[in-house]
Amino acid sequence: MRKKWFGFAVSLLLLFSFVGVHNLSAAAVKPKLLPSNDYLQLPYVNDNGKKIQLRGYQNFEVDWSDAASNAWQAKLDGDRLLLLDGAFTKAVSGSNGRELWKHDYKASNALFLKDWGLSAQGTLFTIRQGVLDKTVDPRIDLIDRSGKVKSTYTLPYDRFIFPEFTTSSAMDSRDNLITVTSGNLISLSPQGELNWAVPDIGEWTATITQIADYSFTWYKTSLTELIVDSRDNVLALTDSDYAYYLSRNGELLWQKQLDRSSKDWSASGFIPATDQWVRAYGNPSPRVEILDLKSGKLTKVNKPTTAQLDLVLTKAGKGKYYVEAKRGIVQIDASGKTLWEYPLRLNGYYTVGAMLSDSKGNVYIKDNGGSVFSLDPAGNERFVLIVKNKNSISDILVDGKGTLYLIDTDFGTLAIKPKQK
Repeated sequence: MRKKWFGFAVSLLLLFSFVGVHNLSAAAVKPKLLPSNDYLQLPYVNDNGKKIQLRGYQNFEVDWSDAASNAWQAKLDGDRLLLLDGAFTKAVSGSNGRELWKHDYKASNALFLKDWGLSAQGTLFTIRQGVLDKTVDPRIDLIDRSGKVKSTYTLPYDRFIFPEFTTSSAMDSRDNLITVTSGNLISLSPQGELNWAVPDIGEWTATITQIADYSFTWYKTSLTELIVDSRDNVLALTDSDYAYYLSRNGELLWQKQLDRSSKDWSASGFIPATDQWVRAYGNPSPRVEILDLKSGKLTKVNKPTTAQLDLVLTKAGKGKYYVEAKRGIVQIDASGKTLWEYPLRLNGYYTVGAMLSDSKGNVYIKDNGGSVFSLDPAGNERFVLIVKNKNSISDILVDGKGTLYLIDTDFGTLAIKPKQK
């Protein structure tokens, strides 16, 4: 009898260890959700004509909005918000949405924004070309931070063929534009003169598609990222995880195959202070790869420090990080342990489109319908902006004060911030 009782007690203990502790752990990290029936209906409509909703309106509010800013690309540059599409480039104040300057391109034959970016010195560059008529010469504009046009030039369309989707361009300290055209990685001077062209950097493909009586040629490049370092040398990365490193004069210095194992890297970034490109894999076990541009040496770190993870992962503070998961995000610690999980739950919208965090470790998630979910570092909902777009393109940005900027091609720009108490 005593043996039976002892066996029963051990069984209970094992059962509690296996099930009870797991359940206690799960219960400890369950996020608190805002009530789904308590929301403020905002005077903005999605691409279905339905008004969007704000949960958590007791603590958050729309600070300002701009319905005319139907841009599909945006970037924060200090206290300015840069907004771009095919028709305009403009800067507005992040604090109140006031327009600081604008360049309008409506008279330029329906130009499409191919690519754009900011140099380390603050020069804004844009590449635009005709939407349907590819015989329109691509137009390049260089603009300084005050909105003054530094240079404008066009390129012969039959000599400079851009891919259908330009994945990356860059600009060096001398305002030379580095981009991909006609199967070459090229450098253009501020006046549009060709500095150099290097073939065989990545793959360039042309596919002919026949639709009725029309033939369309689609051009594609395997280059996914171009980075200019402190010496104006260029790092080119491809979708097959291959790296090329060229001098400022277009000389190939080295090339290297990176890790191609079947996994999704959580984040990557260039560290200007050290001229290193770093990427991290955050779930389930953090790993870091460091590519030193000067030597071409690739270092793999299986047990990275928090300082190394801080370089690229979305930070939650105190050695904790956010990484994407199936249908949502998870928060992990530096060892890769999952602390809590937050699944996206709007019916039909389960894909993470963007994820950012602010200086306090709050996270902001945009789903594939343009809705935004903000959580505190413990996983509790702060606010939820329900949009549910079907086709509109949107983006999110967060400034140092925790103001969220939602840029949407349908209803414009919204700035959401905590209410003053």
